[in-house]
Amino acid sequence: MQPIAVVFGARGTLGSALAPTLERAGWRLAAAVGRAECDITDAGAVRELIARARPTVVFNAAAYTDVDRAESEPEAAQAVNAVAAENIAAAAATAGAAVMHYSTDFVFDGTASRPYDERDPPSPQGKYAQSKADGDRRVAAANPRHFIVRVGCLYGRGGRNFPSTIVRRLRAGESIRADRDRQGSPTWVRDVAAVSTALAATAHHGLYHCTAQGAATWVDFARLAAELVGAPAERVQAVAYADLKLKAPRPLRAVLDNRALRECGLDTIPSWQDALRAFVAEEIAAG
Repeated sequence: MQPIAVVFGARGTLGSALAPTLERAGWRLAAAVGRAECDITDAGAVRELIARARPTVVFNAAAYTDVDRAESEPEAAQAVNAVAAENIAAAAATAGAAVMHYSTDFVFDGTASRPYDERDPPSPQGKYAQSKADGDRRVAAANPRHFIVRVGCLYGRGGRNFPSTIVRRLRAGESIRADRDRQGSPTWVRDVAAVSTALAATAHHGLYHCTAQGAATWVDFARLAAELVGAPAERVQAVAYADLKLKAPRPLRAVLDNRALRECGLDTIPSWQDALRAFVAEEIAAG
């Protein structure tokens, strides 16, 4: 029987990669909706859409992602990242569907000297991180058939966040100011979409980390991007984290261990360097 998917957040960086990946794998996309097409904070609207679609799995890639703005808009972050996430998970359960919900490496405070795995308790700092951690708890409680997938440092074609824009800015001759202190695992959304599609076809419900292998600062990432597009190295300017004067706290070392995926035989994500090479090649080929 052909599996059926509903994708929320389908116009975002991750969702726009997820929908076509599912279709290429043989899923029928019953609905791929953005914020304008369905108010996910409206439990009734979410329940009606999911009941009508009769999906096998509901993918929730929708999120409030403005980390700094969340400090002054905590209610808005909570409404989307926690309450709406619960709405989606509960509606999926009512319809007999599993839910795949995307979380973040920001649920950790970044003080550990080793990568965080799924057994480590969350320690969120800012309002955004707290709303995401609350969303994880609500999703797990609302639907026993859940996949909670923590990602981090996502980038992809057409994305508007910092890592997604680096390659096209360098190719346009711009300079990049990049954080030299914080470490994470820059992850191409194409790889997350591929793993998500494989995971959704299983009954291995639970919590997963899903990031590229290895750790890097944004300076490391930008310098490799510059090398790959043939831009001068001096176009990347290293900036101290403290000098960026960001409003919300960030984890200084948000590096995740994909232990649960590895145990399922689904940790197919390459190193951040190999993923960036593939992304740059695709960007160049696209013109």
